[in-house]
Amino acid sequence: MHFEVPKAKKFKEFGGEYVMIVISILTALALEHGVQSWHHRHLAHEAAEKMNAELRETIKEVNAALEHNEKKILALHALREQLLTEIRGKTPDAELMRRFDREWRPMMQLDLETPGMRREAWEAAVANQAVTWLPREALERYAAAYGAIRDHNAITYNGTMSFFDAPRLMDTFSNAQMGVSNPQEIYRAVH
Repeated sequence: MHFEVPKAKKFKEFGGEYVMIVISILTALALEHGVQSWHHRHLAHEAAEKMNAELRETIKEVNAALEHNEKKILALHALREQLLTEIRGKTPDAELMRRFDREWRPMMQLDLETPGMRREAWEAAVANQAVTWLPREALERYAAAYGAIRDHNAITYNGTMSFFDAPRLMDTFSNAQMGVSNPQEIYRAVH
C-alpha cells in the first residue's frame, strides 16, 4: 500500500487533505463491500436454484418410488389373501406349489424402489458458504428439507435391516425352487 505524507503547511490544508484521504478510503471500502455483497447474493441465488432443482427431482423420484411400491404392496397383499384362502380351504400343498410356480412367483420378486435422495447441491452450498447468504426463512426450509433427507436415508438404509430377514427369505425362495418348500413358508415370506 502506498502512503504519502501530506505536504500541507497550514492546518486547514492538512485538514482538507486528511478529509480527501478518509473519503477515498471510505469510498474504496464501500465499493468493495458492494461488490462482495453482490457476489454473495449471486452465490446464494445460484445455490438456491440448484437446491430447488435437486429437491424437485427428489420429489419426483419419491413419488415414482411410492407409486411403484404401492402397486407392489397391493399385489403382495392380494397374493397373501389368495394363499391364505387356499391354505384355509385345505387345498393340497402340491397344487398350491404348482400355482406358486405358475402364477405367484413373479409377484414375489424383491423389486421395491428407493429414491436417490440426493444432497449434492446442499453439500456444495454449505462448502462454499453460500447458505450463509440465504435469507433466514429460506435457509430454515432448506435445512429442514435436507435434514429430512438425511434422516430418511439413515432409516432406510440402516433401519431396513433390523426388520428384513433376507437369509430366511432367500432360504424360502431356494426351497421353493428345489421343490422342498410348502405354502406355509411362502405365506410367511409374503407376509
